[in-house]
Amino acid sequence: MKSTGRLWLLAVCLLCGLVCTQAQEQEKKQLPREVPSPEKAARKMTDRMKEELQLTDKQYDKLYKLNLKEQQEHFATMTERGNGQRPLMGSRPERGGGRPPMEGGMGPGMGGGRPPMGAPGERPVMEKDNVEKMQKAAAKKEKKIKKILTAEQYAKWQEMCQPQEPAHPQDHPHKPNL
Repeated sequence: MKSTGRLWLLAVCLLCGLVCTQAQEQEKKQLPREVPSPEKAARKMTDRMKEELQLTDKQYDKLYKLNLKEQQEHFATMTERGNGQRPLMGSRPERGGGRPPMEGGMGPGMGGGRPPMGAPGERPVMEKDNVEKMQKAAAKKEKKIKKILTAEQYAKWQEMCQPQEPAHPQDHPHKPNL
């Protein structure tokens, strides 16, 4: 009787070890997330344009330079703003601190919950200056692209850039309108 109990215990231990080994192997197989860079983003955008618009090598080079410049500016502004991300685990926050003291309840200025937002689906309000800058930059890029592409390519590119209309809720008979 003792020997069968020991065999069962041994079998359970081996099974647990096998499961743990499998889990660790799967964890190792997952590739680390690739860090985005302006060069990769610009290359991806330009490759897509080349595929869709049948660009010449000369057009490709000009568009890549244009996209790269735009992406570098974009990444610079994202870095400048701090991207609104929390510090990585293990790193220290900039403002000398760690966690706030736990004094029971919420302290002044700590209202809890989310910050006020507009209506559902509404984007946050941007500063007027930023909106104007973005519009000017988009118009400038548009002019440069128009110079690089042929009339056919430019028309097709404008179609590519048009936002796709989302399906309206009333189009779905199974979902009630709220």
